Amino acid sequence: MPLKLTRLWLNDFRSYEALELEPGDGVTIVVGPNAVGKTNIIEAIQLLTSTVSLRNPQWLDCVRWGAPGAHLKLSASGDKRTTEISLGISSAGRRTYAVNGNVRRKLSEVTGIVPSVVFSPDDLRMVKDSAERRRAAIDGVGDQLSGTYLVLRSEYDRLVKQRNALLKEATFNEGVMDALETRLVEKGTAFSTHRKRLFARLSKEVTEAHSRLTDREILRPTYESSWAKWGIGEDEEAAFEKALLSSRVEERARRTTLVGPHRDEVRFLLDGRDARVYASQGQQRTIALAWKLAEVSVITSVGGQPPILLLDDVMSELDGSRRQALTTLVGESIQTIVTTTNLGYFESDVVDKARVVELA
Repeated sequence: MPLKLTRLWLNDFRSYEALELEPGDGVTIVVGPNAVGKTNIIEAIQLLTSTVSLRNPQWLDCVRWGAPGAHLKLSASGDKRTTEISLGISSAGRRTYAVNGNVRRKLSEVTGIVPSVVFSPDDLRMVKDSAERRRAAIDGVGDQLSGTYLVLRSEYDRLVKQRNALLKEATFNEGVMDALETRLVEKGTAFSTHRKRLFARLSKEVTEAHSRLTDREILRPTYESSWAKWGIGEDEEAAFEKALLSSRVEERARRTTLVGPHRDEVRFLLDGRDARVYASQGQQRTIALAWKLAEVSVITSVGGQPPILLLDDVMSELDGSRRQALTTLVGESIQTIVTTTNLGYFESDVVDKARVVELA
């Protein structure tokens, strides 16, 4: 039996002085009016499972006003074992994670122990929003599936920040820049290999999920390297180096790094046409839903552990057919915690089987 969330404790987190939640093995519906703290519960679970937040907060903002710090903890059971993950956030914004009471210094030691997939109204805009959101969607899966993925991504991001800081200086040591670029190419190509491999898995599942949602169009996701125009052959490091050399004048003028995995693009082609340009809002939402279904499938198949599905008030943004597609997934033995202002968005058989938690 896979790990399932059995209890959640929140103390001085956001609006909660204290909260204890015992979700069901299947669907737990948290219902209540706006601004009552429903999203805070989703955010807390996400922080304890993926170590990131859908809100991208300043960490001190997570601490209830006037409190010295916030404390979050979950307990998950399955496979004849129980795992506890906790997070302390100080009023200064410092985070401390622990697993079964043992402090963990690295996020890679926490991320994905109990995996999760979050679906919020913001995710419905992933097709038309910036490429950063689509890259983040891949990386959110990769971080939970592989500590190596998370470490490589973090190291690469740090090198990009260092190089950007150097580019902002009026004058700098060329030897320092050359050494930094050597490391950037090494880590960047290694990270790119991992990300592209994961994208290939996700792409296949997205296409299949989309075909189940609608048979009107064929969806084909594509991944476009930011250094593709400099040529990608068997030696990607050489191509990356060439791209950096060719972009050097423009990068110094703009004082930022213009090529690398942090600039790659993901596109969704519907019958060969760019969905960002040509797809209707409904078509774009179907693609976003297909992507979330793919995340669940890949995490389950690769990680061997079905994720907790966290649905934050997304039902109000979907039409009837897409709600039905999502509730069908909910019924497939996936532990789900969903927030809503209206139980009427759910079929009666879903509500009858669910654990309903009312917030006022």
